[in-house]
Amino acid sequence: MKQDRTDWLNERRKGIGGSDVAAVLGLNPWRTPLDVYKDKVGESDKKVSDEEAVHFGTMLEDLVAKEFQSRTGMKIQKVNHQFSDKENPWMIANIDRAIINIDIAKRVWPLIDPTADEIEKYGDRPLTTDIALECKTCNAFKANQWSPSQEEDIKKGLVLADDHEIPIYYETQIQWYCGVLKLRGMYLAVLIGGCDYRIYWVPFNPDVFEILKQKCSEFWHEHVLKRVPPDPATTEDVVAMFPQSNGLSIEADQEMVLAYGEYSRINGEIKNLTRQLEEYKQKLTTGMKDNEVLTVAGEKVLTFKTQSRRTLDTKSIKEEDPDLYQELQDNYYKESTIRVLRLCA
Repeated sequence: MKQDRTDWLNERRKGIGGSDVAAVLGLNPWRTPLDVYKDKVGESDKKVSDEEAVHFGTMLEDLVAKEFQSRTGMKIQKVNHQFSDKENPWMIANIDRAIINIDIAKRVWPLIDPTADEIEKYGDRPLTTDIALECKTCNAFKANQWSPSQEEDIKKGLVLADDHEIPIYYETQIQWYCGVLKLRGMYLAVLIGGCDYRIYWVPFNPDVFEILKQKCSEFWHEHVLKRVPPDPATTEDVVAMFPQSNGLSIEADQEMVLAYGEYSRINGEIKNLTRQLEEYKQKLTTGMKDNEVLTVAGEKVLTFKTQSRRTLDTKSIKEEDPDLYQELQDNYYKESTIRVLRLCA
């Protein structure tokens, strides 16, 4: 399984997939354009996922998919194939599940090298269906990012208006899949907080897809293929690209002047609030003395517990065994560099 996933990740580096699109556009809260670039050129130092995350992610995806089939009566099918656009091979797609449309075919398969009969029957579509399913799980704290479920209308077979509300990074993913796979739309099923199951219909929007295609094409051809990193979007990006400061100065433009003013103002407020917080902390701890719990009207509001931790006493090791201390320094201590932003006045 580990080798299969490694092969799958290597295949994904050959193009832009649905889960990359929002990051390329700067719409993904967890990945930046630089993250995508480094992943595609094989320079990423971020661990995509560990074995347990992959294991439970696969299990939950299967659970969400089976629940969709059970609730809607639609027949779903796995299609273990990475699709790519014939004219633009860098445009790739890996869907969670295909949905069988019996008006097209009784089962779904990729049309990799279609025969003349298949072309006549299925046209230029890359697989034998026009609908698919995307499966997601979500933390309960993010439930407000999703509109009410469309499940009842979907089960009634009603024509749904395009009034769904889902996170933008999933919307772009689905529009990408629809464009690459020539789908008329996709269903999205999400399990929120482990107990709130919702289903949405996301119709294909050709205008949106053309914008995504244009932006991703520019990213692929001007950055990935030319190995030119995109501009940093976060402080983490800056440190990754420029780990060592050069000792030079830069004159602030108008945008940076405004940012400096706000940064300085908020930093001052934080210092003042931190000072106030420490004063109230002193009043609470001195009042509690050796008591562990503070209550208000009988309700527990905070605790002041004893905690302990074990640390390596390097000072004693250095005094008692200098050779061992030096060995630890040489072989077991990792040096790291950081860049710190500080106000000068």
